[in-house]
Amino acid sequence: MIRTFPASGAGSPRQLAEAKRGRTAPSGGPVRVSVVVPARNCASTIEGVVRPIVDDLVAAGAVDEVLVVDHDSADGTAARAVRAGARVVAFSQAGPAVDIPDSGKGSVMWKGIWESNGDIVVFIDGDHLTFDSTKAADLIAPLLHDPGVRHVRAFYDRYEGGRTTEAMARPVLSLLHPELAGLRQPLSGEHATWRPVLASLVFPAGWGTEFGILDQITRRHGAASIGQVDLRYKEHVKGDWAHISLQAFELLYVALRNEFRAQGRTFPRHWGDAVITPGERPGEVVRRAARTQELPPLMSLPSWQDRERDRLARAPARPAP
Repeated sequence: MIRTFPASGAGSPRQLAEAKRGRTAPSGGPVRVSVVVPARNCASTIEGVVRPIVDDLVAAGAVDEVLVVDHDSADGTAARAVRAGARVVAFSQAGPAVDIPDSGKGSVMWKGIWESNGDIVVFIDGDHLTFDSTKAADLIAPLLHDPGVRHVRAFYDRYEGGRTTEAMARPVLSLLHPELAGLRQPLSGEHATWRPVLASLVFPAGWGTEFGILDQITRRHGAASIGQVDLRYKEHVKGDWAHISLQAFELLYVALRNEFRAQGRTFPRHWGDAVITPGERPGEVVRRAARTQELPPLMSLPSWQDRERDRLARAPARPAP
């Protein structure tokens, strides 16, 4: 059974900061927490996401940094994120690989892990219309309080969305991971994970990355290592229906590829990597290429150890007891 944590379980920002000081990072030093916000053309919402975390959690010492990875926005997202108190890195200049063809959300997240300094990495979508800092705090708390939890994913009691979840993710999980059936919103963009776990994962470049994270953690650590927390509500900017089939295709592609890989089998290339839909004229078809590239585990890169040494060298010393 998936461990479920209640809303507002983190307590006050000060209580969360005290819990953070009471834990030791996998590296042996004090725990640091990074909130990473992947963002593309989120100028109208990014300040409302960043500022509450900075004002409440960073100020209390519960979070150490808010990092916005700006995915080539053209609307001033980066400037507004800086104004709200975030550290901003440009996607095109971030990470160990500058040029990633067919980049999507997974690529942004992969670079965000590299650029972050936290032992716990929290991902928050940048398009929330209404946001408060308790959402980030409640994702962090289970990792600090429960040593068996490696990954915590959000769910919402009030949320209009989940079209790809119900049409594709839920059936695929029922087939491949019925032990995850209790996850309310498996594709939620809000989740928190210990850094070494994330660094060990392959990252699909596109929409399949949220499923890919769950799939790999479950296969390696078991469903008991995954928790979910009630964040009550989510209001965000919705995508249009034109992208639903592409999102579903990329998710299914990742699920099948991972299953074939787990069985030691080669993924059938004749299945193709494009969504094919009817065109306007009878008999006409339209092909839309899916993003099927995947990025290697960060810890497999030769430069990762240097990156980690640099990160740990800049970590604050643990306070004397």
